[in-house]
Amino acid sequence: MLRLLAGHGVFAEGPHGYVHTPLSDLLRTDHPQSMKGFAQMIGLPVVWNDFTELAKPATTGEAALNFGDLMTYFADHPDEANIFNQAMAGKSAGVVPAVIEAFDFTPFSTIVDVGGGHGHLLRAILDSAPKASGILFDLPHVVAEVEDLASDRLELAGGDFFADPLPVADAYVLMEVIHDWPDEKAARILAAVRQSAPAHARLIIVEALVSEAPGPHFSKTLDVLMLAVTGGRERTPSEYTALLEAAGFRFERVVPTPSQYSIVEATVV
Repeated sequence: MLRLLAGHGVFAEGPHGYVHTPLSDLLRTDHPQSMKGFAQMIGLPVVWNDFTELAKPATTGEAALNFGDLMTYFADHPDEANIFNQAMAGKSAGVVPAVIEAFDFTPFSTIVDVGGGHGHLLRAILDSAPKASGILFDLPHVVAEVEDLASDRLELAGGDFFADPLPVADAYVLMEVIHDWPDEKAARILAAVRQSAPAHARLIIVEALVSEAPGPHFSKTLDVLMLAVTGGRERTPSEYTALLEAAGFRFERVVPTPSQYSIVEATVV
């Protein structure tokens, strides 16, 4: 097994056995951008077994689970939920700095992180924009897990974006939220943002955009993962343009980041 992994650069064979490489270092718990949790998440039966059921979405277009079902499963399996949370934190550790480097958040006074989980992105945004305040909006049990984050500049707001009104703000940030859902529910999320957004507000979506051109890309791999596990999808810039226009936003631009993720910026129509 080690020899096979070494052949793919995960380890290296040395004179006294196998040693770490920069790739395998990412599987260590003590690495600042550790992807150990993400690797463990892919191996969870609730995730891995869906890859053996790809015939269903291939023939029906429907995944074995949807994102809501997945969250319900994790609520009933706290040990696996912990691995999922570690996976999301590990992935964020690589993406968040790239977003902060690529986008200037200082023009905004109030920023809502919609579906922001444990607030990794919002905390980094507030560090980069010291005059701004932020609101972390996620399901009540999610924000309850990070009650210690509440401060004069960071407010916690529990709610369901399918049912509850979002806070009023100057900017709404959604990182890897829209890709969890098929078009109909993605449109409902964007419509909920539009309902609360004032006329001057900006919408900032962070996702792995699918290139309009052929060829390999990380987003195309992630697209199949979303198909198998959540019923969601990655989208091209033109597909985001159509979703945004239907929800009352105007697509403005794509901002590349120093990662495999991009930023879609939109304004209120």
